[in-house]
Amino acid sequence: MQNQYQSLIAIAFAMLLQACSQQVDTAKVEANVTKAEADGQKKIIDAQAKLDQVVAQSNKELISMQADAKKDAANDPNAATPAGGADMTKARTNAEIKIAGAQYDVDTARAKAAEEVAEARCELQLGDANKACVASAKASYESAEATAKAKRDAPHPAQ
Repeated sequence: MQNQYQSLIAIAFAMLLQACSQQVDTAKVEANVTKAEADGQKKIIDAQAKLDQVVAQSNKELISMQADAKKDAANDPNAATPAGGADMTKARTNAEIKIAGAQYDVDTARAKAAEEVAEARCELQLGDANKACVASAKASYESAEATAKAKRDAPHPAQ
């Protein structure tokens, strides 16, 4: 019986010693954080470039429509007003929706990048502290994503 107790104590002591000896390789964690930051910046830059393209294309289309409408109005006084036709309103609304979608991509790229950096930093913690840290990073991402969705899905009144 006493032999069993000694065995249990020895096992418990070994497990406790192993738990205490777990150390975090801070150099590895810092390397992971740096990589996550670089990857995140690339994703953000790509999403921002796409947004810039969408804005430029939308502006080009709207200006082209305005120019065509002005040209038509000059040739036909009964033509639709240059900036007030139904086609122009629809084009503006479509442009705003496209831009909102591209902005959503930028916002979610920022949120995902922040989550990945936070998770990389969580590696500095062990056990339950690590789990709580990762859960907090995920919750922050989900909150930012929900905000981005609400912003994207908000009504876009025609100008």
